[in-house]
Amino acid sequence: MVDPRPEARCYNALSMSLKPIVAFDLETSGLDPERDSVIEIGAVRFRGDRIEDEWSTLVNPGHPLTPFITELTGITDEMLATAPRITAVLSELESFVGDDPILGHNVSFDTSFMQVRGLFQYNATIDTFDLASIMRPSAGRYSLQSLATALHVPVREAHRALDDAHTTRAVFLRLYEELLQVPFQLIEEIARMGEEIEWGAGWVFDQAYRSLLEGGETRSSPPLELFHAAEPPSGELNPVDPPTPLDVEEIAAEFEPGGLLAKHFPGYENRPQQVSMVRAVAHALSESGHLLVEAGTGTGKSMAYLVPAFHWASQNGQRVVISTNTLNLQDQLIHKDIPDLQLALGMEFQAGVLKGRANYLCPRRFNALRSLGPRQPEEMRVLAKLLIWLAADGSGERSELNLPPGEAAVWSRLSAEGEDCSMETCATHAGGTCPYYKARLQAEHAHVVIVNHALLLADIATGNRVVPEYEYLIVDEAHHLESATTNGLSFRVTESEVLRVLRDLGGTGRGLMRQILDLARGSLPAGDLAEVQSSVGAVTDRITLCMEHSQALFTALNLLLENQREGSPVGTYGQTMRVIPSTRTLPDWEKVEAAWEEMRAPLASTIEMLASLSDSLDTLAEAGIEPAENLAVAARIARRSLDEIFTQLDQMIFEPDSGMIYWIELTSVGERLSLHAAPLEIGPLVERYLWHEKESVIMTSATMTTAGEFDYIRRRLAAADADELAVGSPFDHETSTLLYLVNDIPEPVQRQPYQRALEAGLRQLVLATEGRTLVLFTSNAHLRSTANALSEPLARAGIQLYEQTSGVSRHALLEGFKSSQKAVLMGTRSFWEGVDVPGEALSVLAIAKLPFDVPSDPIIASRAETYERPFDEYTVPEAILRFRQGFGRLIRTRSDRGIVVVFDRRILSKNYGRAFIESLPRCTTRAASLADLPRAATRWLNI
Repeated sequence: MVDPRPEARCYNALSMSLKPIVAFDLETSGLDPERDSVIEIGAVRFRGDRIEDEWSTLVNPGHPLTPFITELTGITDEMLATAPRITAVLSELESFVGDDPILGHNVSFDTSFMQVRGLFQYNATIDTFDLASIMRPSAGRYSLQSLATALHVPVREAHRALDDAHTTRAVFLRLYEELLQVPFQLIEEIARMGEEIEWGAGWVFDQAYRSLLEGGETRSSPPLELFHAAEPPSGELNPVDPPTPLDVEEIAAEFEPGGLLAKHFPGYENRPQQVSMVRAVAHALSESGHLLVEAGTGTGKSMAYLVPAFHWASQNGQRVVISTNTLNLQDQLIHKDIPDLQLALGMEFQAGVLKGRANYLCPRRFNALRSLGPRQPEEMRVLAKLLIWLAADGSGERSELNLPPGEAAVWSRLSAEGEDCSMETCATHAGGTCPYYKARLQAEHAHVVIVNHALLLADIATGNRVVPEYEYLIVDEAHHLESATTNGLSFRVTESEVLRVLRDLGGTGRGLMRQILDLARGSLPAGDLAEVQSSVGAVTDRITLCMEHSQALFTALNLLLENQREGSPVGTYGQTMRVIPSTRTLPDWEKVEAAWEEMRAPLASTIEMLASLSDSLDTLAEAGIEPAENLAVAARIARRSLDEIFTQLDQMIFEPDSGMIYWIELTSVGERLSLHAAPLEIGPLVERYLWHEKESVIMTSATMTTAGEFDYIRRRLAAADADELAVGSPFDHETSTLLYLVNDIPEPVQRQPYQRALEAGLRQLVLATEGRTLVLFTSNAHLRSTANALSEPLARAGIQLYEQTSGVSRHALLEGFKSSQKAVLMGTRSFWEGVDVPGEALSVLAIAKLPFDVPSDPIIASRAETYERPFDEYTVPEAILRFRQGFGRLIRTRSDRGIVVVFDRRILSKNYGRAFIESLPRCTTRAASLADLPRAATRWLNI
């Protein structure tokens, strides 16, 4: 009989793990096992929760360590001087490990350094990274230290081999205990699915399955319901025709002192800027008007549009769609602002969040892959992760999962995106359990539906297949609408991705064609079997041709790039080449066209044959042959992937669209080549489907004007006829903010003198203010070089340096900065927005350079060419909007006080510099020397 207590089940299963495991970790001089050296080895043998032995040694690499490795590990050249060489320790290490399973975090990295030296060729491996990603699918980070903290494991010294081996062991045991709480039938299913696949958590699931069986676990558990039917939504929208205009004064009164909001929110502040926006939004909705609203930091713009939107929707039975750029704002609206409003106004509002189809798991596709079984390690990991997640009441939404790129590609094949996913299909095959179906159902009954920018225009471009019909739209974070839509409508593909799709179809092992043949052999009479064999054979032949021609195509593309750089190595930043009319006249382009011509016909034929095969499999499914339906789904998914590749490559090479930008990119690391396409303009799309078709469109942001004018954003978003309103921030920037413009620093074009001056100025500034500083850069390389120069002097002063290029997540960097008394945070592009650190923790904002876009970027270069004066009309306004976003990181509340330092003298020396200054709120402004900066900063902050 099984002991019903969870802790007893864990103890029993752990104690049955009689085979010892060796936790193993290395410290190395770099990432390449062929070229870099091992500098420390640590190993711990354990059986269950008992440590049996440990072994460690430093290793002399025979060369000096880089400062980065010494700083990371704490290992110095002096410590290694008397250590043995790697050849002297291999025999002892091999004897210690024997044939035991090897446990590590990203274990393949550690074992690769040993395998090139002849060790550990046949040992089973266990990866705590894989196991953690399955057991904790929603975790933000999977670094060893992050997992140890989350699992309440004492963290030993990081980046020392023996300490990391001990930490890995402790993390493994906690994860294994969690695994033993998973329903037995899931453990059994995952173990059986992974029998033919090598993956990092396979040994663990096998061990858990056997241990539980030996402990008397029964197989008779009822099947788990992983998907649950939607709850019937409450309420219906009954449109009033014609709509009744809002009482603008009545709504504005809710924001006045003594109004409903003031009574509900403690410490409520009346803000005239917010009331002005409320009135403008209410008028636009009532009068079918279009509106651009700039609302400065602290205005409370979310409430300023939510209150009129809900009043309009509930009064007139009209759906209002709200589009945001970030998940953070979506969460704030749905989980905080809207519930607060319901309480404050005493009204019951219905709100829903709707995302693109690719964000929802399709039960039919998931069950098809689950039934057919995985064909590769990435599919195995995703299946295991989804089973664990769904069994723990996962919602079926992509946002809850942490999926690295390889797994994200698997998710895309399991998502509800594609022509074969529809509301009707969901109702027929999933019985209302589809996550997309449930979200859509809720949205159809909601007063307000919250979407994101990429979905907003992608939905329009594909014929309104996702968002329920609406006539009233509010776009928040509107300055991001163009970039978000560009990203959503862009295409990217690499050679490895093309080959993966083809191999999954017809490669050796568990390819789809083999699975179809296995089904036919077991289910069909001889005549039908011969027909299927013939079809599968034809598809397989064409797949082989496609793979050969795909390699030839990418070889031709590589040759094109190589000849353009005249045979020189790929630079630090890689290589990018736009595909424009002049490109198509190059002799090397003819070779690209010839290679695509060779691939084009067999690829088109493969797509047609897959469509025919999926129809035939549907017929078999209707005849009662169960696996046929799952195979039909898999065939359609593969056909859709190949069809997108075919369409995009054919357009890029043979039939370019004048409304698209095409380019080729080669990375410097691994020299990975990719092909790209993106829309040239999204303004015409916005004009046609939003401004011209919707009753009222309201776009708002904290940054929409440049030098006080809406002209730039009007052109980018084709908003020629929209009314405009700019309400400033309620904060008193003249009293709270010193804008310090350094007037004697060399300009950035003088690279070395500028860099030396920047480093000296930042060092003195940060030492004087004892940290409390955010430094914004425009490139990773610039950030790294500055951080390297400042890390030692700041450390001596007890100031913690957090830098974005360290590999630590953005969230972790921000949390570390906030919690440190003396800290400096250095960030690039993503830190110019979304950083909210009120109070003294952020008192100094330093801007290294004005944030101009890289002019050679294919999208930037192509869009600039649409202007008569591209620098003045496009480049400068874009930079001003980003500059204003960066400026907005400093003052977040009425009580904040701080200094903004601009280390780019072009703001004073160039004609365009005045536009940057005039785009900011009125501050106390001073143009002065680098030498006087520390004194001025401390004087301002200590007033």
